[in-house]
Amino acid sequence: MAAAIMITAAGCGSGDGGAGEAKPPASPRPQGTGPLTKSVVRADVDTSVADAGVPANVPEYGEDRGPEGSPRACGVSFKGFGTDEASVDLARFERLVAELRERAWRQPTKRTERTNRDGAIGVAEVFLSQRGWRMSVEYRNPPEEGVITILAYDVACLKKHDIDLEVRG
Repeated sequence: MAAAIMITAAGCGSGDGGAGEAKPPASPRPQGTGPLTKSVVRADVDTSVADAGVPANVPEYGEDRGPEGSPRACGVSFKGFGTDEASVDLARFERLVAELRERAWRQPTKRTERTNRDGAIGVAEVFLSQRGWRMSVEYRNPPEEGVITILAYDVACLKKHDIDLEVRG
């Protein structure tokens, strides 16, 4: 999965999209069964994040850093840290996953979790897929505020670069 993080940490751009801002436009859900476009996946991520109330406070993480045709241009990403106004906890992570599933993202495997020494869930991760794309949604609860990270990548695009990633689980 490290390759996915390295590649998709540079997905396409988005605005701040903070919890108090106007919601992004609804995802343009195309008819048919073919692969989704990057713009549809970006819209799914942005609208799901906004609807779940996850603060989008690291917009540079979602910016497109790779030139067109490069492996880094194959993905979409998001990172949001909890704030005093909008906490990032396990419940918000679960709402985010539910929002993505409402947008037809399927969860082929069970959620993975790791607990902290105190028994609380420190890391939770879900893998989702839809029409040629795979996505990792991760929640981390370090001693400070929590963080949610989304990494989505176009499988066919990565294969053009001889990168073949599997969904764990």
